[in-house]
Amino acid sequence: MRTLLPIFIPIITLLGCSSQLLENEVSSQIFDSWCDYAVAGQADNVTQDCIDNANQGDEDAATNLAYLYAKGMLVEQDIHRAMDLYRVAAEKGMPEAQYSLAEMYRSGKVGKANPKLARYWYQQLASQPIDMQFSRYQVDAQFMLGLMYFEGQGGAVDLNSAEHWLKQSSDNGHKEAPYILGQLYLEQYHNPQQALDWYKVSADRKFAPAMHQIGMIYVNGQLGEVEVVKADFWLQQAAALGLAEAQVDLATLEYNHRDDEADLIKIYIWLAAAKHQGNEIAANRLQMISQKLSQPQLNQAQALSLHCIQSLFQQCQAATLLP
Repeated sequence: MRTLLPIFIPIITLLGCSSQLLENEVSSQIFDSWCDYAVAGQADNVTQDCIDNANQGDEDAATNLAYLYAKGMLVEQDIHRAMDLYRVAAEKGMPEAQYSLAEMYRSGKVGKANPKLARYWYQQLASQPIDMQFSRYQVDAQFMLGLMYFEGQGGAVDLNSAEHWLKQSSDNGHKEAPYILGQLYLEQYHNPQQALDWYKVSADRKFAPAMHQIGMIYVNGQLGEVEVVKADFWLQQAAALGLAEAQVDLATLEYNHRDDEADLIKIYIWLAAAKHQGNEIAANRLQMISQKLSQPQLNQAQALSLHCIQSLFQQCQAATLLP
């Protein structure tokens, strides 16, 4: 998609003019023939020039018009037409169109999903030198390609290719790619230390599932022995980012791994947080914990839980919430 040109200078220049001719000139500068402004939500119509250019194979116009059809912006939504236009632009090397086309094949938005063609178009995009204008599409394509090789979507499982593309994506800053690399090393190579190293890269990029996995490595003693303090630290990080599974496991850690009596109010708070997000395991366990609390304790736990949820899980420690 073309970069939007600044419109302020020509508008300022023409502020003192009132003729219809000059107004039309301003309009033609704003609503350009490649539909950039239509895509940006700054136009109230799709120009005939945009349609003509797209039909003649201009990759910018085709990509923009495809986007409008896909979203139903200023035109009636038509996913088939969007896919046809994306294909025109993708075959001419337009990165945004290649990524969008791959996503449409993967998701099956038009008919049955076709992971083989999705993998093909991810590969076309991922293999290109990084272009800063389109880097986010390319880095995501590298990630998706690695994930598809890892899971065997669109072809056989290929761990070497999966590792290659996931590392490429991770090197370019993708936050989930190192998490999947951690899964690969843990589940396929059975190397928890290398998995931990990759999870920490993802955790540094604030990816909550990676923090959760680090916590579970320490909970399960996969590096030699159970390390409750480290497990609690990492599960707390994931729970504070709103990951319901981490909130449940944090409550479970408190219940099962305390040398003294477990803090039932703390357990209640995290289970209530997870239940609030629709976690059924949390809902079932919350009933059990509620029965173990006195009425004053239950009242306090409910008040603290509400505060935890309203703070978006940032203030969920009972000790810091007591008046």
